[in-house]
Amino acid sequence: MTPIKFFTLTFLASFIFAFTSCSSDDDSCNETLWYADNDSDGFGNANDFISSCDQPENYVANSTDINDNNANLNPNTVWQGEKITFSKSNNADWTLEANQDRITNNVWITRANNQGIFNIATETNYTDFSSPSDTEWALGTTSSIEGLTFQNWEDTSGSTPPNLVDQDMVVHLISDNIYIDIKFTSWQSGGQGGGFSYERSSSN
Repeated sequence: MTPIKFFTLTFLASFIFAFTSCSSDDDSCNETLWYADNDSDGFGNANDFISSCDQPENYVANSTDINDNNANLNPNTVWQGEKITFSKSNNADWTLEANQDRITNNVWITRANNQGIFNIATETNYTDFSSPSDTEWALGTTSSIEGLTFQNWEDTSGSTPPNLVDQDMVVHLISDNIYIDIKFTSWQSGGQGGGFSYERSSSN
């Protein structure tokens, strides 16, 4: 074998060996942050993470969990998205979609020309201590949700809805299992047309 051929083969062999060695070197991987998912809900804890090339068991790639010790509290169940405003004017026709806050397929909030709010998706009018159906309410915000006490809307308002204006509240849509921050901004009392308005959080 000529010196040139021998040198060429030696060089190629050395190059292939070096390339293979680098490719299999663990230090050459791109490490990713993985976040602990202790409650196995698919959402990670932003304060509990590790860096690894491969996904460790019980870790996920996102850091959006609300409470990593409670699978019931995550971005799918706790809405903390952009605030939206809903209002119904005095004497407006509550049977029209424009005067109903259709939050989900199960809960459509509205109010007749007097009395309290109700869920027109399942109710035809307000009923004391049960309307709006399929909901429960608490004073506070979703940021402290585990310390809240949920009741029906009338008990939460103390049977005096005007007192709810400018109060931080959370409504739980029971069938949908969704928690929403809500704050009433106006309430027409005295049977003068049933107007009301509030702002609430939307889906994340």
